[in-house]
Amino acid sequence: MNKWLLLVLLTFCFITPCSAEQTKKKLAPCDKHEVVPNEHNSPLFAAIMAADDVFETTYVPQPDLFAPRKAAIVTCMDYRLNDFLSVVTPGTYILRNAGGRVTEDWIRSLVILYKLLEVEEIFLIQHTDCGMQKFTDKVMKDLLEGSLVKATLVQNCNVTLEPVQDNNVCKWKNTSKCCGKEACIDYDCIDWLTIKEGLFKSVLEDVKKIRNHPLIPSNIPVYGLIFDVITGDLIPVPKAMKAGRAKPLYCK
Repeated sequence: MNKWLLLVLLTFCFITPCSAEQTKKKLAPCDKHEVVPNEHNSPLFAAIMAADDVFETTYVPQPDLFAPRKAAIVTCMDYRLNDFLSVVTPGTYILRNAGGRVTEDWIRSLVILYKLLEVEEIFLIQHTDCGMQKFTDKVMKDLLEGSLVKATLVQNCNVTLEPVQDNNVCKWKNTSKCCGKEACIDYDCIDWLTIKEGLFKSVLEDVKKIRNHPLIPSNIPVYGLIFDVITGDLIPVPKAMKAGRAKPLYCK
């Protein structure tokens, strides 16, 4: 009789939402469901549109494709560089990404800039307290496997130019258990291009990537510098400046 009762209960579970509910519990749920901001409900979107309404009243048309200064600035996306760039490097082409690291896409853009848009000099500028000094590839992999939702920095590191701390000194914590993704399986493997051995070395490394690329002419100088977000000082990196020096262009 007990065997029959057990069979009935198991059958009931398979033909009702019971099994679906059990499966759902195995998934890592989001801690909370938030309203996703978009153009209809984001205060920031409204503020940006309102600011542009004011801006366009004094906007001067700029039909010229070619920048006044024949130079390209390759630097980090960090917002703390915005004022510096607007004051020190106006009228230049500016390429920005996480860390100011040289990638194949940057090479693509630089080739277009010198070949078609008359760029004659390249300035590579990284900066102190860069986010790319605050994690490792493994840390990012673990965070993404845990959740796609934002992580929080709970212990900082690498704030000053020197001395350089290990990137693992910084600690990050996921704020949710929602929708993790496994590296190289759920998405293509990504080299996060973290800065592990200090800014002086990473600036030199990236200047060499530009200088030694077969599509970048030797007569275009490549300058390597570090911007200090605390003092505002722009610091030339001696070894990078030497490596990036222009040389006459000899065609074989």
